[in-house]
Amino acid sequence: MRNNIIRILLSKKYWFAEVKIELLGISKAMSINFVKFLIRIGKESEFKPLKNSLVNSLQKDSSRKYKNYPKLLEIMKSHWPQYQAQSRISHLLRDHYEEIFTFLLNTIFPFRKRGLSLEDPEAPTPVDFKLVYKYHYNKKEIEAIEQVMKELNIDGNVDGVVKRLLIFSISSFAPLVEEIFQRPFAFQFSNIDLEELPDGEKEVIAVISGREQ
Repeated sequence: MRNNIIRILLSKKYWFAEVKIELLGISKAMSINFVKFLIRIGKESEFKPLKNSLVNSLQKDSSRKYKNYPKLLEIMKSHWPQYQAQSRISHLLRDHYEEIFTFLLNTIFPFRKRGLSLEDPEAPTPVDFKLVYKYHYNKKEIEAIEQVMKELNIDGNVDGVVKRLLIFSISSFAPLVEEIFQRPFAFQFSNIDLEELPDGEKEVIAVISGREQ
């Protein structure tokens, strides 16, 4: 039945899908927003990073959140006066990483709060920031990714997609940081691992640094 809802969403019959969520097998373990997100990003980028297609698609998707995107910008602006004197953007991110990146990944993007953990924030200089991001994709999310790739005829493997969805969602945050910082800024991963879990579930562990360019 879960495959049916993906086909319904691909045909844009959202009104039916919204009403029939439980009957079609969508539960709190995977929101319908996650499936819609996969379809949008899959159609626009095929989940591939070539020519920045994936990060551009994610940036476009986040900016579509007409209420939440400005809200995240306001969160950043509210903290910036405490750090602006010495342009300590990394210290802002370190001190408020939970608020900022939880909002980014759970509200702007549809990653589950229960599946996400943020660890070991570091700011070795005023313009360098590092954080460990972990996301546990549950069985239904993995199956949804597989089905969307199948329906959209996207080549590749699921392991690569689950990694890229997380790290490029973080990378897509750079323009908003630049808007506050008023200098070029980028996020880059220094290490990424994938742990296979029981029942086909997967956990991505990514060490991602942000720095002035």
